[in-house]
Amino acid sequence: MDKIVHNLPVEANSNQFWGAVRIYTEKPHIVNRRLCGIANLWIGVCHDEYSRSSLIAHMNNVMKVRQRDQVNARDHNGEEKQVDNDSESLDWKEQVQTLKRILIKEGFTSAADNLVECEEEVSGCAGEDKGKEHLSNVSEATVGNRSIPWQKLAEVKDLKVAIIRKVLPRQFKRYSCLLEVVVIDGEMLQVNFFPEKTGGTQSISPRIHYSFLFTNNEISLTAIKGTEEEIGDSDPNIMWLQQNVLPKLAKWASEVQEDGNVEDRGSLKLVDVQEYNNLYQKLKIKYGQPLVEIWPEVTDPTKFVFEDVAIATYLILLWQQEREKKGQTEYQTFADLGCGNGLLVYILTKEGYKGIGIDLKKRNIWNMFPEDVNLKEGIVEPSDKNLFPEFDWLIGNHSDELTPWLPVIAAKSKFTTRFFVIPCCAHDFDCKYRRKTANKSQYSEYLDYVKVIGDVCGFEIWQDKLRIPSTKRVCLIGQERTYTESEMPRIFKTIEEFIRIRNEANANSLINQGSNGKLDTILQGENLESELWSNNFKAREAVQPVRNCTKLDQTVKEDLISTVVAILMEKKHLVEVSSSESNILMWDRGGSIVLGDLAKRISTQLSALKNECGGLQTFLRNHKHIFSTLKGEVSLQVPSPALMGKVPKNRIKTKQCWFHSNHAQGCPLPSTLCVYAHGQEDLQDIQAS
Repeated sequence: MDKIVHNLPVEANSNQFWGAVRIYTEKPHIVNRRLCGIANLWIGVCHDEYSRSSLIAHMNNVMKVRQRDQVNARDHNGEEKQVDNDSESLDWKEQVQTLKRILIKEGFTSAADNLVECEEEVSGCAGEDKGKEHLSNVSEATVGNRSIPWQKLAEVKDLKVAIIRKVLPRQFKRYSCLLEVVVIDGEMLQVNFFPEKTGGTQSISPRIHYSFLFTNNEISLTAIKGTEEEIGDSDPNIMWLQQNVLPKLAKWASEVQEDGNVEDRGSLKLVDVQEYNNLYQKLKIKYGQPLVEIWPEVTDPTKFVFEDVAIATYLILLWQQEREKKGQTEYQTFADLGCGNGLLVYILTKEGYKGIGIDLKKRNIWNMFPEDVNLKEGIVEPSDKNLFPEFDWLIGNHSDELTPWLPVIAAKSKFTTRFFVIPCCAHDFDCKYRRKTANKSQYSEYLDYVKVIGDVCGFEIWQDKLRIPSTKRVCLIGQERTYTESEMPRIFKTIEEFIRIRNEANANSLINQGSNGKLDTILQGENLESELWSNNFKAREAVQPVRNCTKLDQTVKEDLISTVVAILMEKKHLVEVSSSESNILMWDRGGSIVLGDLAKRISTQLSALKNECGGLQTFLRNHKHIFSTLKGEVSLQVPSPALMGKVPKNRIKTKQCWFHSNHAQGCPLPSTLCVYAHGQEDLQDIQAS
């Protein structure tokens, strides 16, 4: 029944193959960007032979019922309705129970040793236990998801594992959740995927039955043919699997450890993935797009708005779990220290959580928030005068110099105060954080340091990775204490001693480097008489200097642009540019050069950028209407009429076309097709209209 479509050689053993299969099975969203993740609904194991053909035939009958239900989910105009995933729970429950009975009939029994069994109710929502046992004495944990016994697959060669799972889409507007059965055959070294087929509607995953087989140091992609279908090599599902999944499996198999152990670097381990996706989509519709449309700041709204929507989603689910665990109904309160634009405070407040946001500088968008959104302009300095006993949670969302102080402030505020922090820029108590070892990245080392601070402050530290558009997306959570309330004086002394020793070490380090700064006073203990917990703590200035190359002298900018263009135009590279529907021009875009080589050639001019963040690369990206920087190479942009349909109307003709005035051939586009102004008259006429 199998048709081998393609295979790739791989230097790996069977354990490494299972490691690669584990990554794809548990995290298909790494390869398939349409997915949010998966939710395991039931897991069964089998040691005997089973009839795969019989299993497929029975499953196909169940899937047909599901397919008919989907076809009927249309309105009276024949248009497909948006599926409410919550309303499908009854259908999902019936189908899961039917598939479960089919698998049990084929010899699979519940993997009771590996999951929390839920015999009486298997619903469409993953993780009915929802982590109610919760995170006791763990630093990292997976909540609300049933576990596949990967270790037993490596140890017991005849083991077969069947998983009934729900495949979760990122976008509910375009896709609906799908049911899928995965059968892992330890004896055959094969993993089989039997996804629900969705007819003519858009799918979030391949619509065919397929498998991956490991034999003779090769991984083969096979199409599993049923009784009613023939799968051709040009089938788009097969082509997608061959081009995207198979190479990834081969790569992963060669990289994981020989025992097949896979380091768990997954995201959203402390909350239920399906609940997260459901809530995120709702909050995204409710707050995301409306905020993007009215965004008054100069920053990118698509990053900051949806990032804060995602953080709010995570916190709401985390706090919901906490209330369920403690049997409470009253919503938690919070203080966001270093709240920035205040979006997180706004979303949490509108969702029923009372709190406050404090930042050094008021933002323009603060004026647009309702009066019940409590935002305050001020400095939070680490001292006994800046404690927050009236709030349940302290939040540090990329809080920079306050990051190491969050656990300390939480510990000293009240015995029940908890904290949530997303470390970003590495700061110590009184200065920039200094790396201690080259074995780790500074970010990884700094995360470990903040964990140490949390441990000293008496917190049980949990770590998770958020799904936000930021390279710094690991969060640390201090929710449970490791001591009793009566031991608070002892913990306070431990914290103060830790800070003192740390500050002395920083001071000695600077002295050894020849510094005669204020840190010298720490050695004499003068800070102990100060109101501040550290004499040398310095908050950021309310107005930060702009160092993104935009404030350079205009003459310096023009000289740099001319120099870079001259270097690129040393080589001739003609490209075709459509100046109209019937006219194509050959236009010289010049050559390209690696960024590092370019920097060497203009080293004497780079001194003007020495105090700018990002340097030459930032400068070139600020002039993206002239230069293209792609994969470390610099070249000239090619003017394109397609930009007219992508640039907002209020930004068309607001800047002069550099090529029109400076390129030897001018701009290859006529003025009517170029988003930039061809001369002063073109600029003025458009603005006046």
